[in-house]
Amino acid sequence: MIAAIANTFSNCFKIPELKSRILFTLMVLAICRLEAVIRIPGLDGPALAEFFRTHAGGGNSVLGMYSLFTGGALEHCAVGALGIMPYISATIIIQLLTAVVPTLSKLAREEGGRAKIIQYGRYLTVLLCLGQGLFMAIQWEHPEGIFGQGIGQLVLYSDAHIWFYRLQTVLILTTGTMLLMWLGEQITERGIGNGVSLIITVGILARLPQAAFALKEMFFPPAAVEAKFNFGHGVLLLVLLAGVIAGVIAITQAQRKVPVQYA
Repeated sequence: MIAAIANTFSNCFKIPELKSRILFTLMVLAICRLEAVIRIPGLDGPALAEFFRTHAGGGNSVLGMYSLFTGGALEHCAVGALGIMPYISATIIIQLLTAVVPTLSKLAREEGGRAKIIQYGRYLTVLLCLGQGLFMAIQWEHPEGIFGQGIGQLVLYSDAHIWFYRLQTVLILTTGTMLLMWLGEQITERGIGNGVSLIITVGILARLPQAAFALKEMFFPPAAVEAKFNFGHGVLLLVLLAGVIAGVIAITQAQRKVPVQYA
């Protein structure tokens, strides 16, 4: 089986067009990963990264999940800290409005209307990025309110330049998300697969080593530290994992045969 999979991958590079698409996709995904490590000027990214590392099992599970979908960009105060989520949210909002607003519904059925609706989604993405970027910039000024105690100061600007910091951070975060959106569209058009889905997948895969280390710490903590989970919890996690996988497969492969009668 493994040999067959390896043979299939090797055959992909024997087709020139498919080879160019694969290489293009890998190159664009590498650029996307750079957004998760290039830090925003004026922020103490290493301090936040250290806080996330030492509080991996703390009460910031929601923030940890959000950082997972951004590929670790949030905990590094990186330019891609907003991730691709604003674009996904804008697309969902536009799709819902298309179903309930007669003007948009009519536009979707016209020739070239779908392209205009996609453009409206991009405009809405910019607005969401500006709002979320400003919220994130203000929260970084008072990190203990969202991350918890013991994190310290993240903003390196003085109070006299605080508005410059806010404006700079909002523009950088918005630009980072719009760049991810554009790169995702380029992958969809010129690469392989859905660009947005691949960006999210690569971000999650990049966090697997940290997740594996955190899982190890849960069951086998360092010396002089009491373990919070035992063998029973491990079995329960495996059963839950198997149940989720089985449920996903069942829903994906499910079908309902509908009898069709011809006159």
